[in-house]
Amino acid sequence: MQAIESLTHDELQYPHAITSFVALYDDILVGFCTFKPPEDVRPDLRPWLSDLVVAPQYQKQGIGKMLMNTAIQKARELGFAKLYLFTFHATLTPYYQKLGWKQIGFDEFKSHPVTVMEIEI
Repeated sequence: MQAIESLTHDELQYPHAITSFVALYDDILVGFCTFKPPEDVRPDLRPWLSDLVVAPQYQKQGIGKMLMNTAIQKARELGFAKLYLFTFHATLTPYYQKLGWKQIGFDEFKSHPVTVMEIEI
């Protein structure tokens, strides 16, 4: 399993650069996540872990955690002390808490309630 960084914008344009990380298994895309400096749900907080997805048949193998740690490392390299995420599904909150994330509130994103979380890095 390997994580590969793929830039969608010139990294030198930070803080507006969005970075995507992908996980490959034998050249098959099995997961990805996005590192987003600003996010619409809470523009006062930044940066954000977004779009963390792992294909069902590859879940429970540590791929999500690997992708998350890659985004955390990116935030750390850029000098941030925290990283944020939000989830639509309350059932995912315990998963993130197990990995060190803390629930900091609730908000709304595109008319849907979300749980907002942070992790100190």
